[in-house]
Amino acid sequence: MKIKLVILLIFFTSIGFAQTATSISLEEFKNKIEQNNRSLQANEQEYLQMRAEYHETNAAFLPQLSASHTAYRTDNPVMAFGTLLNQGVFAESDFAVNNLNNPAAVSNFVTTFQVQQPLLNFDKWVMRSALKDRANAQMQQNTFKKEALLLQADRLYMQLQLAYKSLEVLEKSKATAKANLKSIEDFYEEGLLVKSDVLSAKVRLNEVENALTKAENELVSISDYMYFMMNEEGSMLTPENKLEIQLSEESQETSLANRSDVVAMDLSVEAYQKMKKSAGMMYLPTLNAFGNVQYFDQDVFGTGAQNFFVGATLNWNLFEGGSRIAKNQQMKAQLQQAKLEAEDYKANAEVELDKAKRNLIEAEQKMNRNTLSLEQAQEAFDIRKNRFEEGLERTTDLLNAEVQLANQELMYNQSIFEFNLAQLQVQFLGNVN
Repeated sequence: MKIKLVILLIFFTSIGFAQTATSISLEEFKNKIEQNNRSLQANEQEYLQMRAEYHETNAAFLPQLSASHTAYRTDNPVMAFGTLLNQGVFAESDFAVNNLNNPAAVSNFVTTFQVQQPLLNFDKWVMRSALKDRANAQMQQNTFKKEALLLQADRLYMQLQLAYKSLEVLEKSKATAKANLKSIEDFYEEGLLVKSDVLSAKVRLNEVENALTKAENELVSISDYMYFMMNEEGSMLTPENKLEIQLSEESQETSLANRSDVVAMDLSVEAYQKMKKSAGMMYLPTLNAFGNVQYFDQDVFGTGAQNFFVGATLNWNLFEGGSRIAKNQQMKAQLQQAKLEAEDYKANAEVELDKAKRNLIEAEQKMNRNTLSLEQAQEAFDIRKNRFEEGLERTTDLLNAEVQLANQELMYNQSIFEFNLAQLQVQFLGNVN
């Protein structure tokens, strides 16, 4: 009868929570994070900035085109003479001395189409490749940050499962504490127990109720943070699945060298190598072609006369006050710094992975011990409960056994959470697919 009462109490409590909670699966939670998380969106914008910076270097090989239309009116002798020539309307009478010295004002409208074509710009070509590596490094870094965020999502979801599991244990403990209090009060009324036994049972009930309040607040806090990660608002969340042991394949191999953040560090070093090479190529000459077509007329947008102008420029800056030497030294130092940081990062990644593997072994051992301890605590409580009902056990021993059982259940659930999380940590840090 008492067992039925406990089950009914837990059932109706669960109904009360379900009425105000929204069920969510782990897959749905992760999908919403991928779609709406502000941190991921900010990372994407950072990548787009670097990609745009890379596309700016298209100017190293693509032409620059421009068009303009200029209007003026002048009686300047030189300008007037040249304008008439450009318009193709110069007449023999314009050679008269008086016309040359005191020409009538002329109007001119010039339409110009101009093109500039880079031909040889070695330093910019190499810098373009360096910026591409930087953009790819940022993309790889974003991938790693996304994987880290999804690991955090796994952890939060399991925390939600653990919180509901703890709530279930505490509800059962509350029902047990109430049943124990009722039995103790009955024995007290029969004169078999003293008042201190009743007070101890009430204290235990209050302790469980306080723990329940704390567990309920923890549920709300976890739900709030999950909504924050999804960039949403809503009622308290409840997991679709209960907390269970998740076993991964033992044959999974780690691949640290291919982990996104490690690849990003390698790409960053390559980018600095190319930047240094680009700085060295600033000593080389540059070759650029140019040309334009112009239309001259007395009317706006007229095309009465046309001429063209084409050419090429070979430019070689032999000395710039030592700035290029300093630039090379700067790039050399930055490259060395990038190499040292990459080596340090990889070494630390190895340390973190080894630590995660040790934590997994420890978590598995702890879970196995807690499984055995839970069975023993349950058996001890059942024995003391039966002896108490027969008047062979003290009240404090019964209450201590009940506390021990509840704590052991909580520890067992916590060890499952830690074991599952430890597995995910190894998979994440070891780049296990």
